[in-house]
Amino acid sequence: MQIKLIGSFAIVLLITPLLACGILRPSASYTWHLVLEVDPSVPNREAVTAGTVDVLNNRLGRLGVNGFRVGIVGAPKDGRIRVDLPDVADRERFKNFIAARGSLQMVHVVSDPLPAPVQTYTTEEEAKSTIKTAQDRKVLPYGVEPPTTTGKVRFVVVEFPPIVDGRDIRNASAVPAVPRDVGERYEINFTLKREAAEKFGAWTAANINQYLGVVLNDEVKSVAFIKGQIFDSGMISGRFTKQSAEDLAQILMSGPLPATIKIVEEGQN
Repeated sequence: MQIKLIGSFAIVLLITPLLACGILRPSASYTWHLVLEVDPSVPNREAVTAGTVDVLNNRLGRLGVNGFRVGIVGAPKDGRIRVDLPDVADRERFKNFIAARGSLQMVHVVSDPLPAPVQTYTTEEEAKSTIKTAQDRKVLPYGVEPPTTTGKVRFVVVEFPPIVDGRDIRNASAVPAVPRDVGERYEINFTLKREAAEKFGAWTAANINQYLGVVLNDEVKSVAFIKGQIFDSGMISGRFTKQSAEDLAQILMSGPLPATIKIVEEGQN
């Protein structure tokens, strides 16, 4: 996956509800349900559970679901959430959509600037040995694409907090890749909210030839160097199908879940 960062361009939001993609069937009643569990290791699990309910309501609303219900099961500190749903044509895709973390971040990758190649490490331990006492750095896996000759994931050191993250996204849309020379490929256009765009513009102007990483769900998906100042827009490209690009665009628009969740129960109503 690569990210192309573009100084300025207009994006028309064309997010298609999943009803049009064949996932949903119109229904006025709840026919099945999921029970989700918030990661028990997160601090302040009660608040995180309430925040997860808010995100799921927003996410399902953006899908155009015709009737759903999201609520906490038992005590909020137990981290259990029940989602009652109408009938759907593709339950597996729908479950993946609901449970997707959707955490997108743009971070500074610690490396010598261009023309030096981006600094990567073969093991997590090797990368961690360079951090020492730096509290604002962490090691993340870097899913190189195409894969390295060894086929193994490498690691990079990045600075935190991120420059911008998924909460700063204003619009996201799936569009056909150009040129279309290797079959059906799609990309995701995104724009940032005004304050985030100003922050991103100031950072990129001050970091020409530095490396920028795109982090999705705690994995660095792509690294690019800064050619010039960038403000409010960009494009994420890679091996996206139409379906996967549309799903990711919707997830990014609905905002990231505050913690990892897993499906612990599925049943008919």
